[in-house]
Formats: sequence, C-alpha cells, structure tokens
Amino acid sequence: MMGRLIRHWIPFLFFILIPGLVVLFGYLMPGIAPLTELRDMMVEWAVIISAFAFLLGLLNVLQVHGRHIRRRRSGWFYSLILVLAMLLTWIPPAFQSLGLDFLGIPVSSEAQAMLATTSQWIFDYVITPLGASLAALLAFTLVLAALRIFRARLNAWAVIFLVTVVVVLLGSIPFTTGLEWLTGIRSWIIDVLSTAGIRGLLLGVALGVIVTALRVFIVSEQPYSES
Repeated sequence: MMGRLIRHWIPFLFFILIPGLVVLFGYLMPGIAPLTELRDMMVEWAVIISAFAFLLGLLNVLQVHGRHIRRRRSGWFYSLILVLAMLLTWIPPAFQSLGLDFLGIPVSSEAQAMLATTSQWIFDYVITPLGASLAALLAFTLVLAALRIFRARLNAWAVIFLVTVVVVLLGSIPFTTGLEWLTGIRSWIIDVLSTAGIRGLLLGVALGVIVTALRVFIVSEQPYSES
C-alpha cells in the first residue's frame, strides 16, 4: 500500500503539481522576480524536453519504416519514400546548424553556404508547393462536403453552408471583374464570422486545458500513472 502511494504521489508532486503551480503563479504574479525566474527556467526545460521528444519520435519513425523496408512488407515503397524525404529535409539543416565540428571534421564556409542553399531550395521548391497543393485541395473538400450534406439532409444550415462556400471560393478568384461586392462579402465572412468562430474555438480549448489541469491537480485524473 505504501509503495503504491509513493509510486503515485511522488510523480504527481515533483513532475505535475509543483512545476504546474510554479509556472501558473509565475504568470499570475509577474512582480515576484525569483518566481518568474524559476518559471522561465522550467519553461526552458520543457522546451528542451520537447525537442528531445521530437528527436526520439523521428528516430522511432525511421526505425519502424526501416523495418518495413528491410522485410519488404506491404507498402514498403512508401516507407522508403518517407525515409528518404525525412533524411533529405533533415540532414542539410542539421549539418548547417551543428556542423561537423563535434566529430572533429572542420566545415568550410563554402560547404556551409551549400548546405544553406540546399535547405532553402528544399523549402522553396518542395515543402512550399506541397503545402500549397494541400491548401488547394481544401476547395474541393468543401464542395464535396456541401454535396454530401445536401444528399444527407436538406435544411437551412446546409443552404447556409453551401452559400458560404460558393461566396468564399468565388471571392478568392483573382479575375472577378465587376464582382467587387462578392470580394467584400468574402472579406467580411473571413474577418468577422471566421474570426469569431476561431476565437470561440480557442476559448473552448483554453477552458478544456484549464479543466484538465484542475483534474490533474486534484488527482481526479492521472495521465502519468501506469494504472
């Protein structure tokens, strides 16, 4: 019984409650210099731990998909493309930031410039076009969603959704000569309605985070526990 209490309460006190209260009161009472310094230090620790967690996740992805490639499992070719893409987008920035000095290999300024150019080329001609393509698919996704809504049920909300999609899409077309009023309506929808909806979602997320933190603080929820 005592061992179980220690196993549950020590992680709760030292990894959840104390750091959470320090960071919370550090933001609520910024006038206390020692508290804000401790808060900033803990936030920096959290950033460092998150960076290492990201690196471990990257290595785990390489391990899993590397196993698929070695064993020629179904879809191994896509795993190969994923691994190659990860290495091509990760190695040049890593060498540019860290260099090879930690291995005792000096890196010339020409090599640093080449790595910087390679990283920028990958970003400009690979990542940015892929992001633009995914964003372009949003238009087709909205139209398909509108058609499915009409097939499922026809009501006022479906009509409002379809009209909004059409107005936003047509207002985004660059050659809308004579339809400046449509562009104005699109801007009003994005600046007013969309902004209000996004703020509502952000407020909901903030309230959900607060409720989850309170549940953790009162030991009503223990995400760190194995049981």
